[in-house]
Parts: sequence; C-alpha cells; structure tokens
Amino acid sequence: MRWLTPRRLAFFLVFWVTIFFAGSLLVNNPFTGSGAATNWDLGAGSPHYYWVVMYLHGLNTGLVGLAALVACDFFELPSVHVRRGILAGVLIAGVLSPIGAVFNTSAPWTNAGLWVQIVAFLALDEIVILFLWGMLSVWRDGAPRSRTFPFITAGLTGAVMLVAALMGHLAGTILGFGDNPTLLGQYASQEMGLSLDDWAASLIGAHSYLMITAVPAGVMSLAAVRFGYYRLHGTTKMMAQVGFALVCIDLVIQTGMGLLIGFSSWPGNLPPQILAIPGVPSFLALNDASNFVFLVLGGLLLLSALAIGSGRVQKWKDRAGLPLRALPLLMLVIFTVLTAVTEPANGTAIGTPPQAWIRLFVAFYLTMLVVLVILLAERLLAGRQPLRVGWTAMAGALVTFAGVMVYVSTGLAAGGYLAAVGLILIGISFLVTSWWGLAAASPTPRDA
Repeated sequence: MRWLTPRRLAFFLVFWVTIFFAGSLLVNNPFTGSGAATNWDLGAGSPHYYWVVMYLHGLNTGLVGLAALVACDFFELPSVHVRRGILAGVLIAGVLSPIGAVFNTSAPWTNAGLWVQIVAFLALDEIVILFLWGMLSVWRDGAPRSRTFPFITAGLTGAVMLVAALMGHLAGTILGFGDNPTLLGQYASQEMGLSLDDWAASLIGAHSYLMITAVPAGVMSLAAVRFGYYRLHGTTKMMAQVGFALVCIDLVIQTGMGLLIGFSSWPGNLPPQILAIPGVPSFLALNDASNFVFLVLGGLLLLSALAIGSGRVQKWKDRAGLPLRALPLLMLVIFTVLTAVTEPANGTAIGTPPQAWIRLFVAFYLTMLVVLVILLAERLLAGRQPLRVGWTAMAGALVTFAGVMVYVSTGLAAGGYLAAVGLILIGISFLVTSWWGLAAASPTPRDA
C-alpha cells in the first residue's frame, strides 16, 4: 500500500482524533451545570466514570501513535522494519481505539467495544517496544544524536510508558477476571496487605501518574529537536540542559514511586501534619510534588530556552517564529494551571462533570495534542501555512484558557461559552492542518 505513508497517516490521525475529541461532549458534557457529583466516584456505583476514562484512553492512543510517527522522523530511526512496524501499529491503535471507546461504556468482558480497545492497546505496546528497539540500535551504533538530552529523554519516556502500560494491563485483568489466577489475590493480601480491588486501584493510580509524567516529557523532547535545541549556545543551552536533567530525574523518580505504589504498601497515608494544613489539596502528594518540582519547573526552563534562544530563527516572522516556538511553553503553563485549579474538592475521583472534562480532556489531552500538531505543521506544511496554523492554535488556546478560568473562578456560564469559542478555533487549526497536509501533491519536509 504505497499510499499509506507516515505523512498521510499522521495528518489523517489529526483529523480523526479531532472528530472524536468533539464527541467527548456526548460522553462527558461540561456544559450541563454542576451535575451529580456521585456519578463520578470511583466504585461500583459510578456508571459514568468508566466510560469517561476509557474514552480518554481512546483519544490518548491516537495521541501516542501520532507522537510515535513524529519521533521516528525527528530521531531518524534507520531501521525500515522498525518504521514499518510502528506505522502498522499506529494504524491499528490510532484508528481502532477511538471507535472502541464509543461503545466501551461498561466493564463486562462480553463488550465488543472493550475488545476493540484491547487490540488497540496491544498494538500500542508493539509501537513502544519497536520504538525502544530502534532507539537502542541508534545508541549502540554510537550516533552523536543518541548522546543528547532529547534522545535520552525520549528513550526514558518510552520505557516509562511501557511500564505504565503493563501496570494498566494487570489492573484491567484483575478488574475483569478477579482472583483468577489465585496467585493475584495471594500477592495482594500477603505482600501488600490489600484486597484485590484495592490493589487494582493502586495499579490504576500508578499507571495514571506515570502516563501524566511520560506524555509531557516525550512531547518536550520532540519540541526540543524541532525548535532548535541543537543550535542553542551559552546561557540558553545551559537552561535547556538543566531543564532536561530535571525532567529525566522526574521520570526516574515517578517510575520508582509507581512500582512501589503498584506492588507494595508504600507510601501509606500522608503525615497528619500535612493533612491538617487548611486548604491543602492532594497536590501536595508526593507524586504531584515531584512532577511540580522536576517536570514542570524543568519544562519551563527547557521550553523558555527554546522560545527565546534558538539560533535557528532570528525573527518572529520566520516560518518557525514566535507562535510556533512559544506554543509548547504556553501549553505547559495551561496544563499546569488547569490541572491545579480543577483538583477535585468534593472527595470524588475526578470531580464534577465540568471539572472532569476540563482536567482530563483539556488540561492533559488537548494541550499535548496542540504541540504535536504544531510540530507536524512546522515540519511538513509549506509557505506560510505553519504560521497560520500556529496563530490560530495560539488564539484558540488563550481564549479557551481564559474561558475556563472564568468558569472555574466564578461559575458563570459565560466562561463556558468563551471556552467553547476557543475550542472551535483550535479545532479549525487542526482541521486546516489535516486538509493542507493531505491535499499536498508532494511532501516537502524541512530540516530542523
């Protein structure tokens, strides 16, 4: 199938996930008012929670698949077999998982939508494994790019994603089949002092934290390659290196804590002195604290260095000017702020429907997708097309952020309408990117 190229598949995935992101309004409508908070508790009596989470997994599968295609190009993986295997895996995972998510509304194992998503998840495992194999081959060949921070960070990201995926598979097996084999129940009770359901909850928590850490870290490494990390010098290069070092430290720390949380009784409850502080959300939990100190601050240093110090561009009017170079930094700020302000305060797992949608679909998913689309546009689109996409996406992101902050701060419906306008602008930038990319007669990729 000579028409099936990584370029065409990448632009198609942008269109595909845009359509299904719009469909998330039917799964978890944030404009329904305060909603019934009990619908979002984690447990047997929460009918909507499962569908929301699995629908987000459907979107995330496409996101990771798109990132894998971009990474193959940016890190110049030489193996044809690796690249073709990743292309096939992305086709299966990226296309199937969102479809399965539409029908995977509850957890019985007879649900066809669940099995469609399981096939997609296994294809995603294949993508990550092949990516790591390709990166290891480049490392063993001693290529100069393999000794740089972007390459090392991307490799660590792939390893963390694989660990997170395996923990998610184990949790899904427990939830679906229970104590079968009985070795699972014995391990939970004897080694961890937990019931089987509590162990599954611990695995899910560890899986979530690892993915929340790995996806931004991987996106940062791709942005660094594309927006001039290799041409930084002086203070800006030192800023970027310190930022990358902090991000890598967080990946290692989060992996260690994830394994402890998933397979031991650590860390237990937070000290009562911390819990007693008035107004302190769970943001002070060890995982969140690590992400803030290392991932967020490191990312701010790195992306700021790229925005202000790239030797690759000199003026904001250049094709990789201000709107493109500054967007990754803007998305990290939006990701951090919205994640903090939508911390559930009612004791539920992900808060009310508006909180859940803002936190999961906007703060985490959409910010990462914007960066990937901008990277794709800057790499493959022609003329002033990347700048037009960049300005539209930046305007949409700022309007969405302003609307969400108004809504969260005041509860006014006007904030929701303003956010909707911003989301429409972002959607237009995605659809235009897909149209221009798929309609181009001949690809003209540009070097970084």
